[in-house]
Order: sequence, then structure tokens, then C-alpha cells
Amino acid sequence: MFWVHSTHEIKALLVASLLLFSGFAFTIGSSWHATATHALLLPANSVGVFAGVEENEVNALATQLDARERALNAREEALLTAQSSTTDELTLLLLTLSGFGMFGLILLNFYLDGRRRMSIAPVV
Repeated sequence: MFWVHSTHEIKALLVASLLLFSGFAFTIGSSWHATATHALLLPANSVGVFAGVEENEVNALATQLDARERALNAREEALLTAQSSTTDELTLLLLTLSGFGMFGLILLNFYLDGRRRMSIAPVV
């Protein structure tokens, strides 16, 4: 009902507000998803079983493969750390731009409110 009886400026303000808040929700939601994924993996890493088997050729190859896998995991972790710093900078930039956008919307609200008051004010 409000949408039908509002002016074009108010409609533009509402659409801009919705876009801005959806941008905030997107940035917050993506960081929460990464945290939740990391937290879900912690219990899975703490459970394990150990059994001893005497040394043979297959065990030696398995040990070498495990060492290579650990090295690859370390390299992957280094790459993820480098990428996360870029992601953090991008998130900071998006939040800063969104903050400036919200400040602009607040100023626009004051301006439109002042214009409305001037049009409603009785002429003396």
C-alpha cells in the first residue's frame, strides 16, 4: 500500500536501501559461512585410531605419500592465507563503500524530509 502512494524519490530511496542492506547481508553471510565450515571440521580432526604394523615396502610408500600430502597441505595452507588477506581487503572495501552509501541515504532522507516539510508548511 505504501509503495503505491509514495513519490518517485521515496521509491528510489527504498530500492537503494534494499540493495545496500542486501550487500551487507552478503558480506556478513560469506564470512560466517567460512567460520562455520572451519568449526565443523574441528571435531572430525580430533577423532582417530592408532594401530601398529611392522615395516614393509607398502608401509614405506604410504609413509612417503603421507609426507608428500603433508607438504602439499602446507603449500595449500600458504596459498589460502595469501588469498584470505586479499579477501579481507575486499571485505573491508565493500563495508566501507556500503557505510558511505548508508550515510548518503541518511543525508538524502533528511533532504527529502525537509522538502516535504516545506511543501506542507502553511504559507503566511
